[in-house]
Amino acid sequence: MSRDFKTNRKSLSVEILFPPPPLAITKDKQLSAKIKLRSHDFILKSVKGKNILVLGATGDLGIQVISQALEASYHVTILIRNDKNLLLENQHLRNPNLVIITGSVLSREDMNKAVEGQDAIINCLGPRALWTSEVDICSKSQKIIIESMKFYEVKRIIVVTSQGVGGNDKQIGKMQNFFEFIFTGKFISDKELQERYIKENSDFLDWTIIRPGKLYNGELTGHYKLNESPTMMKISRANVAHFILKELQTSVWLKRTPTINGY
Repeated sequence: MSRDFKTNRKSLSVEILFPPPPLAITKDKQLSAKIKLRSHDFILKSVKGKNILVLGATGDLGIQVISQALEASYHVTILIRNDKNLLLENQHLRNPNLVIITGSVLSREDMNKAVEGQDAIINCLGPRALWTSEVDICSKSQKIIIESMKFYEVKRIIVVTSQGVGGNDKQIGKMQNFFEFIFTGKFISDKELQERYIKENSDFLDWTIIRPGKLYNGELTGHYKLNESPTMMKISRANVAHFILKELQTSVWLKRTPTINGY
């Protein structure tokens, strides 16, 4: 498929990647390791183009989102502290639709540079390790992200948190031993605070909060369960990224918090 882009990024038209998914279970046996594009005239009210900012770009999930978005001809901007930590394939690093900004998600100045001109934000941020001082980076950075989004009037945001947030942690607590809880408890508390900041700004933000099960580096199948009781079943990061891009275009889960699990 040829890609013909105008110089002015804002003049790009939108192509829908996927038809709107069912509300409960998504199955797509035709998907392979790469997303197949299809034209459609559906355009979100809050997404007028194809410019997205991906945060958490050096993490395994962020890399999946970037790779699939570039495959789908998005213009992708990332904000990272050190580009040496970016483990993208060479074909993606050389992609002219990828813009790399070096800076901190805790800097309002750096965040402004990244948010300006975007149509949507995809936030995959998380601490590198649960026992470091970064355990509260999600809530701290979220406040800055929202401030920048309001300044540049960017409304659409998709955020990845975790199952265990929003009260459903009691349902999965038996699956964790005491040692795990000491560390994940702090992580969940920060994710809950992050979600609260987002929901408190519902009058401005068009948000979707995605709560995945246990993430692992597996294949893209397009086969997963949505909005079922939290079970902490495994779900590949490739499938979570697939759902993120689908939701970006369809807005089926607007201002809702779907869980996503594999089979």
